[in-house]
Amino acid sequence: METLLRFCGYVGAVLVIFGVLGGVVVGSFIEQPVLLAHLVLGIICLVLWGVTSGLTGLSKARQVVSGRTARFGANALLYTVVATGLVVVANVYISLHNMRWDLTEQGVYSLSEKSIKVVAALQKPLRLVAVDAPQVQDKEQTRELLGLYKYANDSKVSFEILDPRARPVEIDRLGMKPGNLLYIEYGEGNSKVVNRLNQIDEQSITNAVLKLTRGAARKLYYVQGHGEPSLESQGQGGMKDFAGALGDEHIAIEGLLLAQTGKVPSDAAAVIVAAPTKPIPQTERDAIIQYANAGGRLLLFANAEDVDSDEIRTLAKEFSIDVGRDVVLDEQLRLFAGPQMAVQFLAQTFKPHAITAGLTKAEPIVFTFASSVVAPQTPSAGYQYTELLTSGKNSWAEKNIEMLFSADGATASKDPEDVKGPVSIAVAMERESDTKSAGSSDEKFKTVTRVVVFGDATWVENGNLASMGNRDLALNAVNWVTGEEGGIAIGPKSMRASVAPIPAATFNIILALSFLGPEVILVLGLFIWWRRRMVLA
Repeated sequence: METLLRFCGYVGAVLVIFGVLGGVVVGSFIEQPVLLAHLVLGIICLVLWGVTSGLTGLSKARQVVSGRTARFGANALLYTVVATGLVVVANVYISLHNMRWDLTEQGVYSLSEKSIKVVAALQKPLRLVAVDAPQVQDKEQTRELLGLYKYANDSKVSFEILDPRARPVEIDRLGMKPGNLLYIEYGEGNSKVVNRLNQIDEQSITNAVLKLTRGAARKLYYVQGHGEPSLESQGQGGMKDFAGALGDEHIAIEGLLLAQTGKVPSDAAAVIVAAPTKPIPQTERDAIIQYANAGGRLLLFANAEDVDSDEIRTLAKEFSIDVGRDVVLDEQLRLFAGPQMAVQFLAQTFKPHAITAGLTKAEPIVFTFASSVVAPQTPSAGYQYTELLTSGKNSWAEKNIEMLFSADGATASKDPEDVKGPVSIAVAMERESDTKSAGSSDEKFKTVTRVVVFGDATWVENGNLASMGNRDLALNAVNWVTGEEGGIAIGPKSMRASVAPIPAATFNIILALSFLGPEVILVLGLFIWWRRRMVLA
């Protein structure tokens, strides 16, 4: 009996250890009868062991150290050293052969299959450089994401994170502008191409890499010679910021003098006509229309401030899009001033389209002196129109623009002839047609004409492009017009909670059974070891 009571010490230790571990996992000892029973029985067993053993245990401890048990202990120590050595060797091997397993249901900690295919197919070095900017909320998440790209193709991908305060020269050498967060470089030497992103997420990075791997940048032509804003001007009203944003997207833009070329170049991905203040000759207008009707792409920006200019209206009318001879005004409430009209307003209502994808009310579009742009009520067969975005419900399109720009002071009010808000400010048109192929009178192929018309040009000029969602809308419009909207779509990933409430009684049974198996095995093992020790002693 005394011998069995001594064994209670081992049983008590097991019960207390399992009780404590269970309490840590579950978060409570008192509310779980199973865990409470473990602790109570364990303590009782330890007390019985302590009373039975007394000082006898101390006298036998000296025999254990000098007897056969010491040899067993030495063997156990040797086994421990060998096992530790194996673990060290295994860790060294793992460090030399990087392997990852993502066990989350949605693959939260790994790239999507689409991204992996793009990165695995890289033929040239890819360099990713992130800027440690204040607007980057989670820098560790950025490092983890870039590391996933390197893991997908370790031999071709490299990445680093630069602190602009510590390495400003390197940031300037990369051509990073305010707002740029990621520099992407593909290739080597003179053949390398670059892209700069204003956001860091898997979808943006993968689509940017995909663009770079396709080769030469798509080329836009910007019609000049009629008083359009300058692509080179850095002043207010210039378009240098817009040109730079296109360069960040691996899209080249070049001035086009139709008076000199007579036609749109064959390598044009799209043609932009922005706020001309002088008349466009009919021959040049015909060249633009002919290009569009043959499957070309146009991006038109009106200028409501130039009352006498009808150039954009005339071009848009060729595609049944009406640019109003008006100015959109929005009634705004100002503290202590009451309602006031404003020529600058926020457009927060977006219609479903590839151009408006990703735009939110939290980052609306800022327009100034915009004209209404309206799609036809009954489109012709084969034409698809979308009114992309509208002004607020308190806005209207003021037709008496002479009074609005009067030297005696601007005045305006809602009149019956004015268009009541919300007012459409931009329209996208798409038309598919059959075109005869060169050298054959019978064979035809499909061409798609795309035209986007905005009632304002100031929102893409220097100083305005960086406002709220302006830059995103401008790049979305260019990408859609040039046919680059078909990028890889990668949905957001998140950990999904798997919660199934169960009754308390059922939980207690599961908890007890989860402890019973390991405990029985451990106690039986200790009992066998203890019996052999008693026999050998």
